[in-house]
Amino acid sequence: MHPSPTRTAARRLPAAPPSIDLLAVGQLFLDVLYGVLPAAPSPGQEVFTDRAALLPGGIANFAAAGSALGARTAIAARIGDGPISRITRTLLEGSGIDTTRLLVTPDWDLQITSALPYAGDRALVTGGSAPTIAAAAAPDPRGAASIALHLGPEEMPWLAASDARIWADVGWDASGAWDPGLLRHLEHCEGFLPNADEAMAYTRTDSPSAAAHRLAERVPIVVVTCGAEGALGIDARSGLEVAVGAPALGPVDPTGAGDTFGAALIVLRDRGLGFRDALEAACLAASARAAGLAGPGITPSPSQLAALARQHRLGCTEALEALAATSVPDA
Repeated sequence: MHPSPTRTAARRLPAAPPSIDLLAVGQLFLDVLYGVLPAAPSPGQEVFTDRAALLPGGIANFAAAGSALGARTAIAARIGDGPISRITRTLLEGSGIDTTRLLVTPDWDLQITSALPYAGDRALVTGGSAPTIAAAAAPDPRGAASIALHLGPEEMPWLAASDARIWADVGWDASGAWDPGLLRHLEHCEGFLPNADEAMAYTRTDSPSAAAHRLAERVPIVVVTCGAEGALGIDARSGLEVAVGAPALGPVDPTGAGDTFGAALIVLRDRGLGFRDALEAACLAASARAAGLAGPGITPSPSQLAALARQHRLGCTEALEALAATSVPDA
């Protein structure tokens, strides 16, 4: 059993009933998603697919998945004042996501990422320029019950001032440094949700299990996602360790699946699901998004997840059916 890490956050903001279930904080993109390709495109070749979608990406994947699961969601990110940013804001608002905490950067526009899925993975092409402002302004976390955050190397003093449950994620480190100093932010977090490669790189370990145990010394809840193999979770407070599989639901586009897993885990835990049920249901949500069962890049609703869980005879079926019974019916 691990020593139980505790958040050291100072409670400096006035407590009030949450007006937002999930606040997503991080970098925003506009994604172009395509259906699964038979192979990688060759030079000079045009490839056709029967699916394409234009969706807000990056941290917006957390917000969109949370909204699909019935949570009141908001997003805090930089956005520009050009046409790409206007389209992205419209799409966010159309998904029921509160955009009042978006920070406009004048004379700049969001980057566009095209995702090309094939052979069980995907290649990404991103165009546009990064914002020229060196440091992002601190978001306003007030009124949020939970926060989903993409960690960065910069200082984040607002973490210590928040009353919210903070769930952290990380991205791929193209420099290859994987500086463990980034993990200092975890002292203010409720949970950490890296994938297996990220977890092993930051902890200098050689297996997802070893990485999860090392991280459980820093944060109360750690979940390491392992793609098609599912996820491994440790609740350091209770010592509970859980490994769950991911159901195979069809051709896979993994774009945004990790963020969907994270959002589902946060929302389902906040809705009262136990650790094992929430992990299994989050894997189901991520697999369903990757397979495009509700549409390209779309997270299924609670009732759709409950039906899938029943179909695949998952242990989380009863918990999802109870959640679906109290959720807004599908449109």
